[in-house]
Amino acid sequence: MLLPRYVLAPAHLTGDAFGWQLNRDGLFLDCHETFQPTFDRDVEAAMDWAEQIIGTRQDWRHSRAGGPDQWTAVHTHREAGDAVASATTDALRGLEPGTLVVAVGPGGSGKSTFAATAGLVTVLSLDSLREEIGGDAGDQAVTPAAVERQNSLLAEHLAEGIAVYLDSTNVEAPIRAGLIEQARRHGRPIVALRFLPHLDTCRARNASRPPNRQVPDDVLLWQHDLARAATPQALIAEGFTAAHDIVTPL
Repeated sequence: MLLPRYVLAPAHLTGDAFGWQLNRDGLFLDCHETFQPTFDRDVEAAMDWAEQIIGTRQDWRHSRAGGPDQWTAVHTHREAGDAVASATTDALRGLEPGTLVVAVGPGGSGKSTFAATAGLVTVLSLDSLREEIGGDAGDQAVTPAAVERQNSLLAEHLAEGIAVYLDSTNVEAPIRAGLIEQARRHGRPIVALRFLPHLDTCRARNASRPPNRQVPDDVLLWQHDLARAATPQALIAEGFTAAHDIVTPL
């Protein structure tokens, strides 16, 4: 099997934002705002970020062949498909008992797909709770009841020391503040996992969902903007014990 080819390059992202893009075999994989104020330090930090996603250290070869600077991973030690798994493993490695893991990301960003493969003991999903309460995962009318049920179950699990993965958007800072307070009340660590594929990827995944589970495009854009602002550094400042960017399958 051919090994994936990773290319790291500075890029114009959205609006006035510039940052870094990681591509695999020419397919857009993920992006991130700039890390450091000076370019040389920013390059090093971007490489560290890319290697966390790939899951192994890389040898990066710089080029500027008729275009902008870019760095190609010369030696990749994992086969295609392993990069996402290793990123998942790294993010969840060494979780303390009772850790609250909070997904942060717009609709269609891969939060539920991650939950299905994360191997955590307990997953709390608003979609599942809506279906349990009202018989329809997309019935927004029962969302308040589903949130109340989620918070009740979350309190029980935290009190019992059970690790929990919270599968919902959590893009709003006040929502996250409430979760941080719950974790602190029970003396539990709280880890944020940010899911932020390109907006077009989220739109494509959203369009493939059943009509009753599709997020309106203006809401999806709003969610994506809020998630983009919730950088790992910002999440740590909010009070999270740790924060990671997670790359989901293309």
